[in-house]
Amino acid sequence: MISGLLVLAIATIGAAYAGLVLRAARHRHDNLSFGILALCDATMTAWRGLNVIAGDSIVDAAVTVPCAIGTVVLATLTLEFITAFPNLRPMRWRWRALLILWGIVGIATVAIESQYGAFMRVSEVIFYGPATLSILALCVRAWRRAPDPSQRAVVGMLAFRWIVGFSAYFIAPAFGLFEIGVWGETTFATLVSFVVIGTAVLRSELFSIRSTATEVLTVAMLGLVVVVGGGASVWGVQRWTVPGTTLQQALLVGATLVPLALAAIAWLLYPRVERRVLAPLDERRARRLAVQGDPLPTDAPRAIAEATERISTIGDGAHVRWLPASALPARLAHSLRDGEPRKHGEEPEVPASFVVPALGGDGALVGVFGLDGGNIDRDTYLVARELAARVALVVERAEAVTELEGARRLAALGQFAAAIAHDIRTPLTSISLNVQILQRKLALDPDDAEHFDIALEELARLDKSVAEILDFAKPVRLTTEAIDVGELIETAAKGLTPVLDERGVSIDVSPGADALTVQGDPQRLRQVLVNLVGNAADASRPGARVTLRAAAEAGSIAIEVVDQGRGIGPDDLPRIFEPFFTTRPDGTGLGLAICHKVIRAHGGDIRVRSTVGSGSTFTVVLPAA
Repeated sequence: MISGLLVLAIATIGAAYAGLVLRAARHRHDNLSFGILALCDATMTAWRGLNVIAGDSIVDAAVTVPCAIGTVVLATLTLEFITAFPNLRPMRWRWRALLILWGIVGIATVAIESQYGAFMRVSEVIFYGPATLSILALCVRAWRRAPDPSQRAVVGMLAFRWIVGFSAYFIAPAFGLFEIGVWGETTFATLVSFVVIGTAVLRSELFSIRSTATEVLTVAMLGLVVVVGGGASVWGVQRWTVPGTTLQQALLVGATLVPLALAAIAWLLYPRVERRVLAPLDERRARRLAVQGDPLPTDAPRAIAEATERISTIGDGAHVRWLPASALPARLAHSLRDGEPRKHGEEPEVPASFVVPALGGDGALVGVFGLDGGNIDRDTYLVARELAARVALVVERAEAVTELEGARRLAALGQFAAAIAHDIRTPLTSISLNVQILQRKLALDPDDAEHFDIALEELARLDKSVAEILDFAKPVRLTTEAIDVGELIETAAKGLTPVLDERGVSIDVSPGADALTVQGDPQRLRQVLVNLVGNAADASRPGARVTLRAAAEAGSIAIEVVDQGRGIGPDDLPRIFEPFFTTRPDGTGLGLAICHKVIRAHGGDIRVRSTVGSGSTFTVVLPAA
């Protein structure tokens, strides 16, 4: 009984390690492989423990045959794990398919052998021997590629685990030590491999040794209570009820629900256990729980400042700074949308040893916390992750309020401007017609007649400004159809060529190698491109080149307008899409605002990158059809 409980305790420790590794970093292939591997090993260990408690020998066929089949699964998982460790590419699918097929052959061989009393004689040659040699060979390769001592500890312990297992099942029987070998492999080798490999893997995910030990032991104890409680309930029903009766059958059905009930109780009690049991044993955990407790201010700047101070406190003086998503390069922002942290070297665009993304309610990246120095461990990361999520919600709420207030102001301003523009347009048209009549009737010398031309040009400019105001004030109505993006940008470029030639600017069109299609209003989108290219030409020097190109981008189509002109100043860049904001003396400040409005109506967006003196890149992003 005691030896069986010991084996069960080892199994629950293995399962606890597996759960922690899976929870720490599900996105990493080696972590996922090890977590499943450890769960499989813990399941086999628990099977042996339950059978020993039931009175069977650990080397009975009823115990060893299922474990032999499980070992085939364990070997395939180990090969998958060691192939991807440390941080190597996962096994390719063609090799994985062959590995699975080999495993199926191994399981079939074990099953057939058990029926004819030739247990593991043929399977040793077909599967177990070659699998062990393959694992050891891959361990040697991984050892050479692993620069970190903890990674080498994982590799060395994995090799030790398979050497001990192979010796227990295939060498010890030759010396009459089969049962002793199996006991040694089940207890000592299994426990040591769980502890060493699990701790090393968790250390790579910033777990401290004390935090790992306290959490694993606590989870293992709760798991052991669940397993023993379930087994005790079944044993009690069988012991204290009459066999074969309806009462016993009903109670046995109820006893199978006991482990589920105990697991649910353990899950509900774990936060209280963490505060009252784990926190006194682990000073870092106690500080983390204290820092995480209080809510953040509802004001965005104060919330960021408060979160920064708390993260720095738990990080023992770590330098913490907040970077909004708009300040990050597009590639980096896209890669951080999975919500996973990035360690030093993984994201060179951010000069921080640890980067924690903050995702909003819809999964959009709001910003990141960059951490440097101090003590960056698992507790620091958990605080940073939770506070980043809270800050993201506060920032999103503040941005939503700001946008709502801005929309109200713009709506009122647009209505006012549209009313004035409408009142101006009729007399403006009348003035223009009368000037043209006078120009035709009066016979003036060329110098005096030039004044009529100037007046008509200024009237035309005013009429265009009035038209822009009315266009901005009106809601966008789209007549959508499938549009070939290459044809769209080529048509826009052809229409602009004469105008660009007059300004001494050339245009380079690159429609993209693949057929790119969007759903939209071709006239409106052409208007946007004409406006952007015209602005690029105005910003360029004579003899310069404007580039108009398109490419696919993560489920979207990106159309870029690139110039090498004077660029946009950093103070002006955030305001260029605001209505009536302009740096040109003859501009209304509505051209880019209309472009932004039209693209938003298409479900897209416009991004801008600009450097003073080097030029600008306007990127129109539209959903791919």
